Amino acid sequence: MLKLRNASSESQGGTQPLTSLAKGLKLLISLRDSRRPMSLTEISRDFGLNKVSALRILLTLERHGFVEKDPRDKTYRIGRSAFYVGSGFIAGGKREKVLKAMANLVHELKHTITFGVLDGSSVLFVERVDGTERVKVTVDIGSRVPAFSSAAGKTLLAGLSDAEIIKRLTGVKLKSPMNSQPKSLKEILNLIAKVRDAGFAVNNEDSTPGLIAVAVPIKSDTGEHVAALGAAFPAGHLKNKDDQRRVAAKLKQAADAISSLGVRTSREISNAIG
Repeated sequence: MLKLRNASSESQGGTQPLTSLAKGLKLLISLRDSRRPMSLTEISRDFGLNKVSALRILLTLERHGFVEKDPRDKTYRIGRSAFYVGSGFIAGGKREKVLKAMANLVHELKHTITFGVLDGSSVLFVERVDGTERVKVTVDIGSRVPAFSSAAGKTLLAGLSDAEIIKRLTGVKLKSPMNSQPKSLKEILNLIAKVRDAGFAVNNEDSTPGLIAVAVPIKSDTGEHVAALGAAFPAGHLKNKDDQRRVAAKLKQAADAISSLGVRTSREISNAIG
């Protein structure tokens, strides 16, 4: 005789969930939902754990790459292993179509194509297709850079209001990795206004030495900038604005095709692309 069995009745029958694992998974979800890295004190307080217990969980997650610790301010954020595991949630479908569009761009432009989403004040690169040229640049999947200093990040910020940008960047160290001079919020807002007018963003060694990149937004049906499609070249390429606009036009054509897949939110597209 076939019987229906639910999870709660099965757990009551003897096998119980592992409490420490449950706490670690809950902590991971909270770190993902947080708009900023969290300190040990904040984590232990929010979870009602003493610091020793919280630290043991964090050390375990850090050892396996599920959280990352910033050695400067000793805060924790979601790690690359969490991203890698989450990428298996959706296979095929939209992801395969996105990767095909990116591969077509590589065929045309010969250089690396990237796919990023906004994650707090940073851009998170969730996919790439490497270029075919002998000299090329690449971007690590799961890596982050400050949004205000990358082409992908700037085109994503351009989809937000000035008030939303200020909220995201308040309290963030506004210093480009390749520039010793701190930037002001006013300077960033002026830069983003130009990106909105142009419809694309350029990163000329602002975030990474030897890299020049162009990026355009992928938009939802409501116009939200849910992701950024970028092309990364070795420095010295795209020497003038016409070259940049030519690349941006090719990216926009592919971005429009990806947008037509019906992606509604940045979280959905992050899950879909993996």
